[in-house]
Amino acid sequence: MFAGTSRAGLALAATLLTSFAAPAFAQSYPTKPIEINITYGAGGGVDLNFRAFAPFLEKELGQPVVIVNRGGAGGVTGWTFIARAKSDGYSLGNYNLPALSANFATGALPFDPVTQFDFLGQIAFDPVVVAVSGKSPFKNMTDAVDHMRKNPGGLSYAATGIVSSDALTAKSVEVATGVKFRIVNFDSGKEAITAGLGGHVDAVGLTVSEAIPYVKDGSLRVLAVGGDARDPQMPDVPTFKELGYDIQFQGSARGLAIPVGAPPEVLDRLKAAVRKIATSSGYPEKAAELGLKAVYVAPEEVKKTVGSQVEWLKANLKR
Repeated sequence: MFAGTSRAGLALAATLLTSFAAPAFAQSYPTKPIEINITYGAGGGVDLNFRAFAPFLEKELGQPVVIVNRGGAGGVTGWTFIARAKSDGYSLGNYNLPALSANFATGALPFDPVTQFDFLGQIAFDPVVVAVSGKSPFKNMTDAVDHMRKNPGGLSYAATGIVSSDALTAKSVEVATGVKFRIVNFDSGKEAITAGLGGHVDAVGLTVSEAIPYVKDGSLRVLAVGGDARDPQMPDVPTFKELGYDIQFQGSARGLAIPVGAPPEVLDRLKAAVRKIATSSGYPEKAAELGLKAVYVAPEEVKKTVGSQVEWLKANLKR
């Protein structure tokens, strides 16, 4: 076939074949199962969110998607594993904000997520709430803030660590209003909710998906909810914004990330898949069943948000 062909011609032919083969190889991704590494234990809100998302990603990419829980140290164990994983498109991980930002701002996370992760996009938003027992004298957030202004001792508030979304909600309210909560830390959200239900603390920080079962039976009353608009699951509850409180953290934003350095074709395929699933019918309805809003945010905006959150946290966590 190559009789009479010069060595230079053969070299050129080989080069051309290689150049055409490279894109074809990239387009074949994925060729084996993909892991989504969850930085929290099984059964929690983050875990359930991504288990609901996984079948849609599996269908879109044409390969099995396996959930692997790597909980520990408030997410640091899992995020560190993800950052060190091979960046070939087969090891994805969740992120949730502001927890990821807060762990870096406090020094708990040993690397900068902005430089070590390529964000694939946000898929869900779970608004924060401040809740009290159904028997509490406080009917709304204004009542609670007015009480704290008159009583420097503040209100006791159940949280699960200084970088948890519930604790950062309290910090956001403190910065916005000048009042002070007395934070009482618990080992788990379940324990914090139990303390709130029993009146052992004055208030508890939760997200909508965590609070809604207790709101429905009247055992908890929500004083305010995060987000730009009232949550359809609790339409009678005003937003912090409505009440005049410009709080920094409005909820738990969740999405997917990959270790930096993946081939551009692989990265583009994953970003496109995340965007399509988060904005098409199917997954949003599943998210709603969990009490979540399917809210897509582009990777570039996620990266900017992490940076701005870290700056705010470094300036305000020690206040």
